[in-house]
Formats: sequence, structure tokens, C-alpha cells
Amino acid sequence: MNDPVKSLIEELGAHLSQKEHSDIVMNNGKGKQFLIAPSEFVEIKTVGNPRKIAFVDGGDGPLEESPNFLITINRVYFSLFQGKKRIKPKANPRVQFFSSVTSNIETVNGKKTVSYDTKLFPHSDEDRKYLPEASDLTSSTESTTVLQGARLNSLGRRFAEWQLAIHAVESELEKGDMIVMDGSLQTNFKNEIKYANKLYTLAMSKGVIVCGLAKTSRLITESGDPLLARIAEIAEDVPHEKWYVKVAEEISADDRGFMMAVKFHAKSQFVFRFEILREQFESMSDDELNSVLDSLVENCQDVAMLGYPYGAIDADRFAQVRRDELNMYQGFMMAEKMRHPEWKKLQKYSASLAAHDVLNGVTS
Repeated sequence: MNDPVKSLIEELGAHLSQKEHSDIVMNNGKGKQFLIAPSEFVEIKTVGNPRKIAFVDGGDGPLEESPNFLITINRVYFSLFQGKKRIKPKANPRVQFFSSVTSNIETVNGKKTVSYDTKLFPHSDEDRKYLPEASDLTSSTESTTVLQGARLNSLGRRFAEWQLAIHAVESELEKGDMIVMDGSLQTNFKNEIKYANKLYTLAMSKGVIVCGLAKTSRLITESGDPLLARIAEIAEDVPHEKWYVKVAEEISADDRGFMMAVKFHAKSQFVFRFEILREQFESMSDDELNSVLDSLVENCQDVAMLGYPYGAIDADRFAQVRRDELNMYQGFMMAEKMRHPEWKKLQKYSASLAAHDVLNGVTS
């Protein structure tokens, strides 16, 4: 009998190598797509005088969940840099809060509908003003599978990222400065566009440039190749050490960014998806665009991850919720539940999803 792993790799490799390339991104929107060819790559030139940049990121972690409730700790943070220089913000750059999501089942026009209500519990009164409205976090579905955690976990955190970005533009940034969101400028949740648009309107009025930088991408070309991997292949025939290439005006209707692929350091092995708010991109000269990109290049010199902005690394570090912290907060919650007669009922709800983790602990 053939080795199944060997057979799998051989067959997959043969399948992938047979395809013809179509080097245009698969686009679900109506915007223009650009052919990705060596001649379309543009060098990022060093000009100095980097712009001030705020990097925004968020982290979250589930503390307890059952089929009908979910408790999450959320943290959002922004860092400020100008080139390699860290700038001290005027106010606390980190916001922390807990969120609880509960499910309710109603019958609407003869159909069972599951709705989700979210409540937010800030770590301090100061944090409260940077949180979204809880009413904007409600959602509903006709699915009978209740509380699918992955999207709900990040719901409050993602909205809070937009809110903190709005605060950073209001209080920390001036005309010509930049704000870089973690990920693309695409919105995925109901009501999220409300917060994104508020940021865009404020930033455009102040002349602050809104960008999105995504570490990973699931986008593919029209021939099915992973987009960033294919761009990296094409870039092997490009003489520039640092470059950008236009990809598309939009990928979907809920994305207001102009999308490029970028490489920020000659020795970097990474190619990133990078977006600039489309209205701002369209009004930029080539020199202005180069200035924006070179400002990021100046922040991409740290050996921890060459070619990735240190400001984004810093924001990730301070926004991240670590495993040992989850254990600590779970201990706090258990101590608090012991004070209330309802805790045994909540424990039974949680136990309905805990058996798998217990089994892993026994068998691993």
C-alpha cells in the first residue's frame, strides 16, 4: 500500500503545477482590478522626514461559554511612532473591558429566530467612553446552532478598535499623519460600517490618512493561486528592494480601501496586503503615496520581524490577551460566582461544552 501522505503531496503538487496563471485578484465588488506584472511594481524611495503614525490593534479571549452565553475579555491599544521614534500619547492608549453575549429565541412569522444581546463592562470609567454602543452589537439568525463563538468573540473588540481609532485621530494626530488599522478596511459585522464611516469622515476632515495592514490574506487570483504568494513569485523578476503594486480598487462592497501589495524591507520574506482609504488614495500624487509608504518603511527595521512595522508589533503585544491572563481572570470569575446562588446553574451551562477540554487533558 502506498504511503498516504506521500500520495497526497504528489497528487496535490501535480494538480497545483498544472494550472495556468491569471494574475488578477478575484474580486467580489465592482471596482477595477489591476494586472499584476513585473512592469507594474513601483519602487518605494527613501525620502526621510517620516510621518507620525498611530497603529491600532485589539485582542480578546473567551473566559467562559455555553450554548446560551459567552463571556470574553477584550483589549484594544494604539501605539504612536514617527520613524523609529516612539511618541508618548497624551492619554492612556489601552482600553480593556469584559463582554457578555446572551442568546434569546423568538418566533417571528412562524420561524424560530435566535438573537444575541451584548453587554459591555469596562475595566474603568475612563475606558467606558471608548466603547461602542451595546445596542449596535445585537444580531440575529435563523440558524438553530446557537452561539457560534469565533465571530461573537471578536465582535465587541472589533467595534472598540474603530472607537479607539476615532479617539486617536481626534486627540493624537494632525494633518498629514497616518492611522494604521490591523487588518483590512473591510467591515464584516452588522453596524460596523457606522463606526468605520465615522472614522473615515473625521480623518478626511483633519487630513489624517487611514490605512489598513493585513499580516495574512485568503484572497486568491482568478486562477485560484493565493494572491500574496503569487505576487511574491512575480516579484522575483522585479529589481526593486522595496516596492508596492496596485491590486484593486475594492474587493467587496463593504471595503472602502484601495488595495495594494507591499514589501517594506529588502531582506524581508513577507509581502503584505495594504490599503489606503479609497477617497484619499485617489487624490494622492505619486510623491505623497511614496511618502506614506516610506514612513512605514522607516518603522520596519526591527530584527524581530524585518519588513513589518515595529509599531504594529508593539500594538499587538500590548493588546494581546495571553493564556496565563485567561487563567487568572477565570479564577477571579470563579471566586465571584461562589458568592451568588446562581453560580451552580451557570457552571452546569458551561459544563455542556467543557467535556472535550477535560478529555484532552486526560489523553494529551
